[in-house]
Amino acid sequence: MRDSIPPQVARLSPEEFAAIPVFPLPGVVFLPGTALPLHLFEPRYRELIEDCLARGPMALAVATLQPGWEADYEGRPRIHPIAGAGRITDHRRNHDGTHDIVVAGLHRVRLEELPAGASRYRRARAHPLDDAGLCDPRSSDFMALLSAASMIAGIVQRQHPDFSLELRAETPPGQTIDRIADRLIADPDARRAVLEAIDVGVRLALVTRVVTELLVQVGEPTATC
Repeated sequence: MRDSIPPQVARLSPEEFAAIPVFPLPGVVFLPGTALPLHLFEPRYRELIEDCLARGPMALAVATLQPGWEADYEGRPRIHPIAGAGRITDHRRNHDGTHDIVVAGLHRVRLEELPAGASRYRRARAHPLDDAGLCDPRSSDFMALLSAASMIAGIVQRQHPDFSLELRAETPPGQTIDRIADRLIADPDARRAVLEAIDVGVRLALVTRVVTELLVQVGEPTATC
């Protein structure tokens, strides 16, 4: 199944934002501009995908569970309100009744949970959070991030030749920063900070700091002015 977003994936509509299915997960942070593969095996999430396939929408929000979720996992444990939302672009039904899907990340959203209904899975009203602030793709700060990320990618490719940052020149800076974070930042808390950074300048500074620290850890010298 795909690990990148196919072109021309439609952004979510107001109707889809109004009552979007929610898939809460521990330690998973879903960033816009990325593709997230998921394996659905719990009955409530098998119901979720069956509903999406039968009557739509093919939209899904992936939220991160807050600490302490273990005590109420089968119920409605608390989630972080800022989440990633996107569209299901790939689906495979397995012989054992489970499903494999890929979700294309399209939006940062603030979730406002809806009351429990007849379905076993959760729904929410999603309020899209557009990027704020400006980031000049020709700026020295942005170019410094691209340079550090490219150096790390080169190191990874020594062991994993197929690895790629999958960056496109025409992608807006905010989405490029998200993509770099998704490919290079594994720590859930750091990823969540990136997700919650609506201001692109703040996001750039955050991702640059984490990526630069990673570059130091793997032993490559950074460029100095």
